Amino acid sequence: MRLLIDGYNVMFAQGLVGKRIGPDQFRQARTRFLNKLSEALGPVESHLTTVVFDAATPPHDLPPRSSHKGMTILYAVNDENADERIESLIAAHSAPKTLTVVSSDHRIRQAATRRKARVLTADVFLAELESRKRAPRKGKTTTTARPDPEQARRQALTDSETAYWLKEFGGLENEPDLQSALGKDIGIPTDAEIAEIEREIEREFREGR
Repeated sequence: MRLLIDGYNVMFAQGLVGKRIGPDQFRQARTRFLNKLSEALGPVESHLTTVVFDAATPPHDLPPRSSHKGMTILYAVNDENADERIESLIAAHSAPKTLTVVSSDHRIRQAATRRKARVLTADVFLAELESRKRAPRKGKTTTTARPDPEQARRQALTDSETAYWLKEFGGLENEPDLQSALGKDIGIPTDAEIAEIEREIEREFREGR
């Protein structure tokens, strides 16, 4: 057990139950709460979770201790109330610093703090569960735009590579044979002209493959 939850305390904070509600509606609300809780926690954390309820309206077809989708469910049948059962569980826990206690009840929060357990109010706990829904799940991939190969190739040139190619071809404009072949004076090509030349070479390369 690493997560100990005051069941009815969280249900009331979530607005699932009110003062004017019948026993059957109460049981239905409790089942919905446990289903949503297990879904939010996931299978691993659910098996590390214990939820404690008062025994005023326990399900007739379930024992004081049962399991619901991996979570341990306790009804404080032999205790004065859920607070007393939760306090005893906190006191008996072998590693309380690894325990998170969820309740807005002052008495329970004091008992957890004394044993240096982590304490969350019902509202804070519900907010954490809500934030999990908005967070991307692990393993989920996102689609990103494919990079422009031309841009990536140009950006891949280091300063030393750029200097090398300028050294090798920077004097071409002074070659007589090249000038006569082109029939006009040429200067050092601009970045746009270089890019066009590179694209032309790449097209020829692809066509020759």
